[in-house]
Amino acid sequence: MRKMLKWLFILLAVLSIPVGFFIKHEHAVFFWDKIPSIEAIFGVIGAFLLILATAILTSFAQKKEDFYD
Repeated sequence: MRKMLKWLFILLAVLSIPVGFFIKHEHAVFFWDKIPSIEAIFGVIGAFLLILATAILTSFAQKKEDFYD
């Protein structure tokens, strides 16, 4: 069940990118608001950076097995 739910979320994330090409931002205030699917792209990049930061920081936070001996 969890594996199916994971793949469903991945499928929805991938499908959200082409949907952004059909949504028009006519009154965009900033230049990046005119880029199609920028929210989805920003979310994917942000999630990747969070995972990368977690992997780097856990290597510093881990202690050896005999640290408290």
